[in-house]
Amino acid sequence: MIPPSPPLVSVIIPTFNRASMLEEALVSVQRQTVQHVELIVVDDGSSDQTAAVVKRCAPGAIYLRQEHRGVAAARNAGIQQARAAYVAFLDSDDLWLPHKLERQLEYLLAHPEVGLLYARMWSYHVDDRMKRRLEPRTVLRSFEQLLNGPNTVTTSTVIVRRTCLDTVGLFNPTLPAVEDHELWLRVARRFAIGFLDEPVAEYRRHSKSTTSDLARLHEGYRRYYEIILELYRDDLGNARATERSLAKLEYLCGTAALRRGKTRSALALISRGLSRDLLLGGGFATPQTPWNTRLWLPIKPYLALLVSLGRVTAASMTRQRVAPPPTVPTSAEPS
Repeated sequence: MIPPSPPLVSVIIPTFNRASMLEEALVSVQRQTVQHVELIVVDDGSSDQTAAVVKRCAPGAIYLRQEHRGVAAARNAGIQQARAAYVAFLDSDDLWLPHKLERQLEYLLAHPEVGLLYARMWSYHVDDRMKRRLEPRTVLRSFEQLLNGPNTVTTSTVIVRRTCLDTVGLFNPTLPAVEDHELWLRVARRFAIGFLDEPVAEYRRHSKSTTSDLARLHEGYRRYYEIILELYRDDLGNARATERSLAKLEYLCGTAALRRGKTRSALALISRGLSRDLLLGGGFATPQTPWNTRLWLPIKPYLALLVSLGRVTAASMTRQRVAPPPTVPTSAEPS
């Protein structure tokens, strides 16, 4: 039996409890003007009708299911399964325009030096499609620009050569957010980044998106800044500003841990934040912040530190009071 020839493009869709939006994403892949596409759907432990939607709407797709481990691990599982020389990503709450793969493959064939290609997209909230806007507004392509600027590379517009991923590695599964930006940096340090100046996708914002989970987003950025300060400090245009950003995120993650009752984690995070920037509270002020609030902001992190320390101390004293007294071994009397 002759083995099937490799597909032209492997399309990876990670998904978690988005069956209602997944169907449209699958249809947008099937409507591509490019043929011989390998579609891989990675179900990250969904509890809804995801499997049924894939079976009904994309019976030819490769369906992988794993325990809930996050979007980075889900994309990695898809990459490991992929057979094509090009890998494209589509989040299950986004859509592709029909010419997406065709136009990007044309670009990559014409520019063999480019390892990763991204493009513009239409961005809108699912409840108000009429107020859509074209993004990104700023195009960043070099390693230095991506390191010192915002992440303008939206994953659902990306197509990357498999050789790039084989060289720099996959998504970092320890990052609960901004795992894409961290990977783009690794790619940009070794390969050229290309940009197609036309919309190829629709980015649909909604209340259940990853970026709407502030605690998760703050934790992702906190770990991301730790990585870039460790690996790329000499390449940063302003390492001190990055250090201050990390301090603010450590404080925000610490206060979130404090609200959840994780007092030891809160104490460690807030302490680290203040050790990086003693005046980090003032960094939350904006031009619109009232003057009396500006006076209060620098004090808040220290109050949070005292509350964390007090709760850790109280919990430790409580454990000591309820602990049973130690047993004293008795020696046997001689006969």
